[in-house]
This record gives sequence, C-alpha cells and structure tokens, in this order.
Amino acid sequence: MLDYSYLVLGTIALFTVLGMAYYATRILLQMRTGELEKSWKYLVAGAYLLEAAIIILLIAEVFPLSEVMSSVITHIAVTLLVVGAVYIFLGFRAHFQVFNPRHPELKMEDVIDR
Repeated sequence: MLDYSYLVLGTIALFTVLGMAYYATRILLQMRTGELEKSWKYLVAGAYLLEAAIIILLIAEVFPLSEVMSSVITHIAVTLLVVGAVYIFLGFRAHFQVFNPRHPELKMEDVIDR
C-alpha cells in the first residue's frame, strides 16, 4: 500500500524541483553574455543535475521496484548529486573570480566594467 506521506512529500518535492528548473532556465537565458556567463552556466548545469537526481530518487521511492533496480537507480541518483554539487562549486568559484579584485586599490565598479 502506498503511504500518503510519501505521496504528499513527493508532490511537494516535484513542484519544488520544477520551480528550480524554471528559474534556472530563466537565469541561463538572462545571463548568456558577459563576465558572469561561465559561472551561471556551471550553476544552472549543477541545478539541472540536482533536479534530475531528486526526480530519480522520487521515482525510486514512490514506485515499487526490485531491490537490484532500486539499488542501481539510487547509485545513479547519488552520482548525479555529486556531479551537480561539483558543478555548483565550479560556478561559485567562477563567480567569485569575477568579483575578486586583484588589486586592493580597485573599486568594485572597475571590476564589473571590465
């Protein structure tokens, strides 16, 4: 029998993930050019990978699968989570490098206007 708490939490998680995908796509479309393009591409790719992993885990939790299939799906989802976290790390690092002044006498406006 399907537990209703899994169904409710799964539905909330699915809508949250779809909202993340929507706003990640909007950010990617807005930040296509300029200094921040590289960092946002990494961040959006990481968000997509995290969303895919969450959806895979939801599918594995809601639908009855064999033990082997459930184990394989869980390993794939955890791998996607790790790769997504690495992409988000790379995106934050690239974003930091844009705003990190290389000289203490530089103002932030000079760094942004490059």
